[in-house]
Amino acid sequence: MGRRIGLGLVAAVLLMMGVLSAGIGTSGAGASPVAGTPSPLGHPSGNPGTGSPSTTHLRHDAGSGPSSHTVVPGPWSIAATPNVSEENVLSYDSCVSSDFCVAVGSNQAGTYYRTLIEMWNGSTWSVVTSPNTSATEGNFLSGVSCVTTSFCVASGGTQGGAVTDHLIEEWNGASWSIVSSPNVPSSTETDLYGVSCASPTFCEAVGEYRTNTVSQSVALGWNGSTWSIQTTPDPSSTDSYFNNVTCRSATWCIGVGAAQSGGHSATLVSEWNGSTWSVVPSPTPSAGAYLDDVSCPSATFCAAVGYTDDSVSAPLIEQWNGTVWTIAASPAAAGSVDDQLWSVSCVGPTYCSTVGYNYTNASEGYYVTEALVWNGSTWTQQPPVNPAVDTPGENYAELYGVSCVGGQQCVAVGDALPGNASNNTTLAETQSIVRPGYRFVAGDGGVFSFGGASFNGSAGGTPLNQPIVGMAATPDGGGYWLVAADGGIFSYGDAVFYGSTGSLTLNQPIVGMASTPDGGGYWLVASDGGIFAFGDATFYGSTGSLTLNQPVVGMAATPSGHGYWLVASDGGIFAYGDATFHGSTGSITLNQPVVGMASTPSGNGYWLVASDGGIFAYGDATFHGSAGSLILNKPVVGLAATPSGQGYWLVASDGGVFAYGDAVFYGSTGSLTLNSPIVGVSA
Repeated sequence: MGRRIGLGLVAAVLLMMGVLSAGIGTSGAGASPVAGTPSPLGHPSGNPGTGSPSTTHLRHDAGSGPSSHTVVPGPWSIAATPNVSEENVLSYDSCVSSDFCVAVGSNQAGTYYRTLIEMWNGSTWSVVTSPNTSATEGNFLSGVSCVTTSFCVASGGTQGGAVTDHLIEEWNGASWSIVSSPNVPSSTETDLYGVSCASPTFCEAVGEYRTNTVSQSVALGWNGSTWSIQTTPDPSSTDSYFNNVTCRSATWCIGVGAAQSGGHSATLVSEWNGSTWSVVPSPTPSAGAYLDDVSCPSATFCAAVGYTDDSVSAPLIEQWNGTVWTIAASPAAAGSVDDQLWSVSCVGPTYCSTVGYNYTNASEGYYVTEALVWNGSTWTQQPPVNPAVDTPGENYAELYGVSCVGGQQCVAVGDALPGNASNNTTLAETQSIVRPGYRFVAGDGGVFSFGGASFNGSAGGTPLNQPIVGMAATPDGGGYWLVAADGGIFSYGDAVFYGSTGSLTLNQPIVGMASTPDGGGYWLVASDGGIFAFGDATFYGSTGSLTLNQPVVGMAATPSGHGYWLVASDGGIFAYGDATFHGSTGSITLNQPVVGMASTPSGNGYWLVASDGGIFAYGDATFHGSAGSLILNKPVVGLAATPSGQGYWLVASDGGVFAYGDAVFYGSTGSLTLNSPIVGVSA
C-alpha cells in the first residue's frame, strides 16, 4: 500500500501506532503608491536576447575559496501542536514562508473522522475551523498547497453511504470553504491524495477512483474558477493511482504513484504539458515499489520518494535530470526492517529534505521518525527527534509531510502515540536551513563569496558589452545570476538561463533583477520601471509608461513570486501583483538617494537603503541599525536581508560590509584594491 492517506489508511495508521536611522527622516512617511495597474510595459516583456553566459568563468577576487556547502541544516525540534477530540493525524503541509504554513489531516469525533487543519505563524500552531460535508460522513484531508497567505487548496475525500467522494477545500485568507468539483462518471469511490498549485488560477489535484474493484488514476485541474476532470493514461488495467503531484507552471506538472505490474507494484510517473497527461518511464526495483511524493525545483531536477514492495521495505529515491529518471542511493536507517519515505521537498538542485518512518527489530523496537537530506551529490540520514517513549513497542512517531522554504526552514508533520497517551496526537517538527553567507558582484562581473556562500564562477575576465549592475541567488544558494545594464544574463552554478534583453534596444538601462522563489525565472527592471519577465516569472505591471519623479533603482519579489516592488531613488515604492504598499520616502527630503531594497520573509514589509547607509523600515520590517551617521569610505550600493528577516547586510562600492541584527560579518573586500566597484549583493 502506497502513500494513499484515505480514511482507511488513517484508521490503519492510528490503530497500528518601523524605526529609522537618525538624520534620515521618519519611518513610514511618504507618498502613496501608483493606484491600480499602470499601462503596459515600456518595453516588451519576455523577449529573449543574446545575453547567454560566456563559457569563461573566472574568479575575480582574492577572498574566500569555494564553500563545501550552500545550505546548513540545523537539528530538528518538535513544535507543540494542538489536538481535537480523538485520533489526530497531520498528513501533509505547505509553507509559504517561515511564519506561514498550513498542515491538513483528520481527527476522529465519535463515529466519524472530521477534517483537521492547523496553521503555523512562525512560533505557534493553532487549529483553524474547517468544513465537513455532513454530520453523517467521514471526511479527511491528505494534501495541501499554498500559493500565498491568502490562497491555499486542500484535497481529500469523504466516506459515507454507497459512494465515497473526493473533497476539495479552499482558503481565501480568512476562512476555509468546500469547493464544488465534478465526479468521475460511474465511479464508486474517488479520493484525492495530493494537490499542487502553480498560481491562484492553476492547480492540479490527483488521486484515484474505483469502478467495481479496479482503481485508476484521476487528475482534476483548476483554472481559477472551476475544477474539471482530465484524462490520465494508466500503464495497468488492474490498479493505478497517483499519490501526489508538483506543478511548476500551468504547462508542466509531475504526478507520481504506483501501478500493478506482473504481480507487484511498479512506480508510476506522469507528466502534464498543459493539455495532456502522459506516462514517463521510471525504474522499479525487482521487488516492486511505490512513489509517494515528488518535488521539482527546476525542469532539470526532481526528486521522488517512496519505498520498495518487499517483505522488508527499504527507502526509495528516484531523481530526474531533465531527460531520464534514475534510482539514487538512499541509505536506510541503521537496524531498520521497515523503512518508508512519504514526502520530499527541494528548495533547489543542491538541497532536498525527505521524511518518513522506520521500524527496528530490536526487542524494544517501535516506529520512529526518519529524515534524509540531499546536498547536491549524496543523500544522508539526518534523523528528526521523537516524542518521549515510556512503553517500548507500543509508542511510535511518524512523519508524512515536509515543506521547505529556501534559506529559512523545513517543517514536517505527522502523528505520534507518545508517553501514556491513549489516542494518536499530531506531530510537527521544524528545522532551520540557513545559508550562512553572502556574495557581492563588481561592475566587471567579478564575484566575491563569503561565509557559506559558494563561488560558482564570475564574468571577471570576460569582455562585457555593458557593465554588470546586479545579481540574484537561487533558492538553495547553489548558484546565481548576474545582470548587465543591457539586460545580458550570466548564470552560474545551478542558476538556469531563461532569457535576456541583451539583443534588444532598451529605452533605459537595466538597473536590477529579482528571482522567483523557486528559481525558475527572474525579472529585470530598467531605470524607467520597465519590467522584463523570463522563465516562470509573471509580468504584473510596470512604470514603463509613467513619468517618474526619480529613476527606479531596484526591485524585490514577494515570497510567493506573484508580485514585486519597484523602488525609485527618492524612495517612492510601486507595488504590483500581491505586493502590498507599506510606506515610502517619496515625500521625504533625503540626505542621500535610495539605492536598493529587500523584503521580509513574510512579504509584509521591506527595507530601503540610502547611499549613506540610512535604513528605512516599513510594515513588519524591523530597524536593526544603519550606517547613516557614519563617515563612509565609499557609498553603500545594496542591501540583503538574512533568511530569518531579523537582520541585514549593507555593502559599499568598495566591498565594505555592515552587518546588523542577526546578520553575521563573514568578510569583505574593504581592504582590497578592486578592478571595478561593487554594484550588487545577494544572500
